[in-house]
Amino acid sequence: MTTTTLRRGPNPLRRGIDAYRMTGGRVSDRIARYRTVSDLFEKRWMEGAVPLVLALSLCFVVIATTDVGTANAPLAIDDVAEWGLLAIGLTVVLVAGGIDLSIGSIVGLCSMFALISDRVWYWPPGWVIPATVVLGALLGSVNGYLIAFLRMRPFITTLVTLIAFGGAAVALQNAHTTQIGIARPALVWDAIPYGKIVGIPTAWFTFLCVLVVAHVMLTRSRWGWWVTATGSDRRSARRNGIPVRAVTFWAYVLSGSMAGSAAILTTARLSRTDAAIGRGWELIVLTAVVLGGVSLKGGRGSVLRATVGVIVVAVIRQATIAEGLDFNYYTVILAAALLAFTILDLQWGKYRRRAVEKLKIDPARVRLGPLTDVTAPGTVWTPNNALTDAPPVGLGKIRGAEACAVDPEGNIYAGDQRGWVWRFRGPDDTEGEIFSRTGGFPCGHAWDREGRMLVAVGGMGVYRIDADGEPQMVANRVARSPLSLVDDSGLRAVDDLDVAPDGSIYASDFSIRNNSTDFLLELVEFRPNGRLIKIAPNGKAEVVATNFVFPNGVCTAHDGQSILVSSTGLCRVDRLWISGPKEGVLEPVLENLPGYPDNIHRSSDGNYWMPLVALRTPMSDLLNRYPQVRRRMTREVSLDNWMVPQLNVSCIIKFSDKGEIIAVKWDKSLKNYPMVTAATERDGYLYFAGVSNNRLGRLALDPDEIGTIDTNLVPGTFGTRTAAEVGS
Repeated sequence: MTTTTLRRGPNPLRRGIDAYRMTGGRVSDRIARYRTVSDLFEKRWMEGAVPLVLALSLCFVVIATTDVGTANAPLAIDDVAEWGLLAIGLTVVLVAGGIDLSIGSIVGLCSMFALISDRVWYWPPGWVIPATVVLGALLGSVNGYLIAFLRMRPFITTLVTLIAFGGAAVALQNAHTTQIGIARPALVWDAIPYGKIVGIPTAWFTFLCVLVVAHVMLTRSRWGWWVTATGSDRRSARRNGIPVRAVTFWAYVLSGSMAGSAAILTTARLSRTDAAIGRGWELIVLTAVVLGGVSLKGGRGSVLRATVGVIVVAVIRQATIAEGLDFNYYTVILAAALLAFTILDLQWGKYRRRAVEKLKIDPARVRLGPLTDVTAPGTVWTPNNALTDAPPVGLGKIRGAEACAVDPEGNIYAGDQRGWVWRFRGPDDTEGEIFSRTGGFPCGHAWDREGRMLVAVGGMGVYRIDADGEPQMVANRVARSPLSLVDDSGLRAVDDLDVAPDGSIYASDFSIRNNSTDFLLELVEFRPNGRLIKIAPNGKAEVVATNFVFPNGVCTAHDGQSILVSSTGLCRVDRLWISGPKEGVLEPVLENLPGYPDNIHRSSDGNYWMPLVALRTPMSDLLNRYPQVRRRMTREVSLDNWMVPQLNVSCIIKFSDKGEIIAVKWDKSLKNYPMVTAATERDGYLYFAGVSNNRLGRLALDPDEIGTIDTNLVPGTFGTRTAAEVGS
């Protein structure tokens, strides 16, 4: 018998219990290798990770094979601030699903405007700088209006405006050639290229501030989500109420304003300008953002990665200068890099998605003990017809009830797959009524200390239903694990729950990866994806045990000091001590069951009722030992034809605290109750439900099976009796 313990100390449950030892697996199997790769590839930041890594590798190769070194760093980063501002604007446009080829001409036109307004019109710098940025925004709005509202093609439109804005810059230069050559001394124009703010050059400080704001806006704001949605799928974005045209328009306005800002930095750094300023920068910046992993297809990109791409491009430029190459070679290198990384972007996106789907399911090796032959005559497991003739409740009304509950007045409650909780006012009520609508799949029921119903709602969390049938959320999240690749904060697969004497709720969450409707994936993988959740009376939820294989049933033991947890995937039941001298100890109660256990409920005689939702077979045990076969099955066989444990079985067992099987009840015919997933006792009757059944069952128990414990009351509270007290 395997027992998992924690070091003694205050609040041992808060440190979390690792139930992996109960799986019997090797330490090397703790990490699902294929699935880990799939999780990594599925991360949003992986979209541009491979192009970015290759771009950085290219940068290091250039540095290692040329004369570029730290001495060239100041020269290499001369234009990075200006190019970086352009890259921010272009990234937003690309993420929104467009492209802007006019940014170089906008820089040239805005630079010319800045010099003319300063040296010809004698505007003060306090006017020139904002006016230049506004001019850039206005030029960007021309692109935005033509593309967003007149629905012109972005590539053709910005190519035309590239020529038009460039021509306007030439015209301005020809009209004011002599005047703009005479510089006017101004402290502001000297402070931009030579000044520093908190020790950082002014241009770089400006760029970094804009970079931080743009990153936050693009990743954390509603507008940023709108931009991403618009670039991903314009039709879906429009149908979801996103103002697609406005988003597109303002993306181009932002790009133009970034070009205007870059023009200010360029003008101040060079103290002169001509119509050639900014010419060809669209190719440089476009190459930079593609090297940084921004997708040309839209919907994906990061201004931080684009900035890294700008640095790579700057290093390549400095390498061509250091090697004495003509500038045309630099253009050829950029064009080749742009072509290569564009192809990489298309191919990486396609194969990345394939890899995610191919590697997502990663079964584990499971070795169970010898298989018990339940068909052998004369054993406690021998099939019988004890459940076959049990009168039905809610026949034809219920659609797949996972569990049921009975209140002190004899009202019967059951949640079905439509998210409804039915109430039948006694066993003779054939019509019933919809007591509550949860919106999810009610999988488990329990009563708290005040007699209120608690429901584990698959896909939603733990809810409390008041006397009027109104569901109230108790908890649906826990703190996310710091090292988890997937977001495990949501309670997406809560299955069963019970209440401890202190009012805390313990609930099973059978998977941190799959929802309740995807339980078959768990029965194929057999990975320790499950956990046990504790919800304190103040509503705070925390994880007290991890690495369970499909934890299902949860039941507070009669002593009130421990919790029983059934592991469907490992065919066992374990006990977690939550108080007393053994607090923090996880120990086995039942091992090597012939079937897969489900919900657990207390019986009135101090024992426990638990159904087997499926039976082990020689084939299922054999498949458990060969995970690669199961993995290939999921890839080549449809879901309906997967080989999973034999689910069509109707079996309820009664067992003691010591793990002794006391009785087993079957519907041998499988005619009325082909599956049982929960069984609860009340007033001498055993009520049972099945997720494949269209009814509940109500079985009258023999007098010697009935005790005096009120199974609805929380153990350890006033008016309850422990199993030891009943036995004495």
